[in-house]
Amino acid sequence: MGDELQRMLVSMKQHVLERAESRPRRRRLTGIAIGVVSVLLLGAAGGGVALGLIPTSLTAEPTPTATSTPEQTASETPSGAPVIGRPTPRPTPTSTPTSTRAPYSVADPSTWTISGNEVGPIALGAPIAGELDDLGSAYTREVEYACPAPEVTNWNRPDSPGLTVIEGDDGTVSAVAIGSGPAGDDPGPTTAEGFGTGSTVEELRAAYPDLTFVPSSYGPEPDGPSAQWTIERNGYHVTFVTGEDGRTVGIVWVSSVAQAPPEFCG
Repeated sequence: MGDELQRMLVSMKQHVLERAESRPRRRRLTGIAIGVVSVLLLGAAGGGVALGLIPTSLTAEPTPTATSTPEQTASETPSGAPVIGRPTPRPTPTSTPTSTRAPYSVADPSTWTISGNEVGPIALGAPIAGELDDLGSAYTREVEYACPAPEVTNWNRPDSPGLTVIEGDDGTVSAVAIGSGPAGDDPGPTTAEGFGTGSTVEELRAAYPDLTFVPSSYGPEPDGPSAQWTIERNGYHVTFVTGEDGRTVGIVWVSSVAQAPPEFCG
């Protein structure tokens, strides 16, 4: 295209000169023509005017400009964390755990729960002096037929199993026995599931998969009298000792030791 442009400019120059020579009187027009040709030549050298003389069909089409899609801006939450089109999470409500048994009454042993480390208001491992103070509202301490051993205290209540509290060598409560005395219509303290004196071994087996037989010299057979069946709760043993029929619980022993002694005053 550059050679064609050059030839076209030379042809135009010759045509203008020929016209100027045939009409000498029109010097002003000739001068103007020469000036125009000079401008055209200068434009060809610079490329600016030459491009103006090129037909429209030969000009290059404009290069398409790439358009960018605006990105979605992140909005800021009050905490400063970016969130893009996400709903605000809502906290899942949590339910407050409820007790499996109603609060006990200190004056009513039938409301006391045997939980392993506690029997109602009596806390195993706590100083015994502070644990015996609450028993006076529910029981009467045995004096006439009390055990001569100073570490053992017996407590009675009409129509309710007796209560025995044993003190350890360190001055804390080491064991509690329920039913160590005349039985009555009131079952006395029971487990959270409602088992205690008067319950049967069949009921215990159905309620406690971890129920384990504890053989002893005075209760060697699981179906015989004085058979001992234990579960472990809160680091302590809750042992059910059967009566003469070998089926019904006569004593509940709570201690860190699974086996209940044959007697508490020996």
